[in-house]
Amino acid sequence: MSKKDISERPRLLLINRAIVLGKDKILLIQRSSKDLYKPLQWEVPGGKLDKGQDIADALEREVMEETGLMVLPVNRVAYYNSGILPVGKYKGLTYVQLFGVTKKIAGTVKLSAEHDSYVWVSVNKALKDYDLTEETRKALIILDKTISLSFK
Repeated sequence: MSKKDISERPRLLLINRAIVLGKDKILLIQRSSKDLYKPLQWEVPGGKLDKGQDIADALEREVMEETGLMVLPVNRVAYYNSGILPVGKYKGLTYVQLFGVTKKIAGTVKLSAEHDSYVWVSVNKALKDYDLTEETRKALIILDKTISLSFK
């Protein structure tokens, strides 16, 4: 890889994800079967911040883009994790994932082309019965009590 190629790559990949609370359940969305990275696995809405995007409204924007729902943040950064991406076009880059907790305030789910299906489920059912992405699984385990308190 040339020096020019390296200098044009982002040094850090920032990913913002939202745990969307419904009445007493959370929203999971299933990655597209055509996706090259983790096809058909379940996750919470979110995505990469592109150059020039403002992180201040990233939770709301990502949820709207992927699901058509309007949400209100309860906690913009309730959990985070990071590491080095092992595969894909960003292989070798450091990533940071921020997980926020939000409440649905309006809309009905209309998925983007990036996802095949959605479901509203309890955290326990999500952890027990769904093939979650590793990051989503970790976030739900760590935030289980926070999520439960947010429903009240």
